[in-house]
Amino acid sequence: MNAVTELPTLANTSNLRQIEVEYDQEMSTMYWWMKPAPRPCFNAAFLEEAAAFERGLEQHQGWMVHQGRQCKVETAVFGSRIPGVFNLGGDLSMFIQAILRKDRDGLTYYGRLCVDNMYRRLGGFGADVTTYSLVQGKAFGGGFECALSSDVIIAERSATMSFPEVLFNMFPGMGALSLLARKVGMRKAEEIIMSGRVYSAQEMHELGVVDVLAEDGAGLDSARAMIKSRQRKRNSYRAMALAKREFQPVTHSEMRNVVDVWVDAALRLEARDLRMMARLVRAQDKLQAAVQEEELVDQLFSNNPEVVNW
Repeated sequence: MNAVTELPTLANTSNLRQIEVEYDQEMSTMYWWMKPAPRPCFNAAFLEEAAAFERGLEQHQGWMVHQGRQCKVETAVFGSRIPGVFNLGGDLSMFIQAILRKDRDGLTYYGRLCVDNMYRRLGGFGADVTTYSLVQGKAFGGGFECALSSDVIIAERSATMSFPEVLFNMFPGMGALSLLARKVGMRKAEEIIMSGRVYSAQEMHELGVVDVLAEDGAGLDSARAMIKSRQRKRNSYRAMALAKREFQPVTHSEMRNVVDVWVDAALRLEARDLRMMARLVRAQDKLQAAVQEEELVDQLFSNNPEVVNW
């Protein structure tokens, strides 16, 4: 007797907790709003939630269930519900604890979650979905990488973008070099990454990283107008997006291999690097949790470290 194969269920927006979804039926557009907690970064629970939903979207060729109805997604816009912040990137609090434990598997799992999610977007979820990143506020580290994974980046004028990893002796390992170099060339991409500078949306627009520069508060309207204006020539734009992916393809193996490099680099970090990382956590959310993490680093790297129970 043949075993019964259970088909995967459609991605359902009612299951989401750290993500909010809206759907424009006329334009077949999904608006995907990030609202991670407790801080506006990519925590593991957020990444797992996104992965479960977007795997379903990919498995069913862009179909999802929203408010009890089956909806076809032809365009997806990714933005944030947190005022002034698109996303601040990696979960530095988790990184500190994993590095102190020498938890290679945990870091690798996290990094692969990130790049697997990005790779699905880079491929239009296997359904020729056109993707937009709407950057309002700060897009730092992994947040900037996330924005780069879309076909089109729309940024409001006050938005800022940066790879701050060099400040704590690291590099962004979830697609930054692969994606940025394909836009501005390897030399310029390396310069941007290694500078640790905060770039304005205007600067990124002049470099060709940002496709549309919108006035503050007008980013969403700009996205809607662009989607509508492209509707009549959707087949042309879809074909052009596919051709661009073929011209300089980003492979899944490339992204995963860079994650391995990132994990190796993370496990070589020293006390001063982890202290700086802990300060950045405190700067992100102003919470006492970061102070506790910094104290933990001091304990473990002191001459007489105390035993710590995890």
